[in-house]
Amino acid sequence: MDDMTQCQLALDPEVRESARRRLASVRGHVEGIVRMLERDDVYCVDVLRQLKAVDGALAKVGDSVLRSHLHHHVTSAQARGDADQMVDELMEIMKYR
Repeated sequence: MDDMTQCQLALDPEVRESARRRLASVRGHVEGIVRMLERDDVYCVDVLRQLKAVDGALAKVGDSVLRSHLHHHVTSAQARGDADQMVDELMEIMKYR
């Protein structure tokens, strides 16, 4: 395991709880979409709208976790001596955003 995989999830309690609540909501939303797909009377555009809503909710959670990561890990990378690793990690993350 490299040093980056050993970093802990450093979220303020409010951010953690907000992310947890939003993800619980997303879980329910996805279950609703699955039920929609099991029916023949659902309009495709309605499914697409619901998928977009899930995308938006997940993006907000991702933004919160990224902001926390930047605050707790990236800002102190130089002092820890792992700035190059942190830049590489962020470049990898940005491929998916």
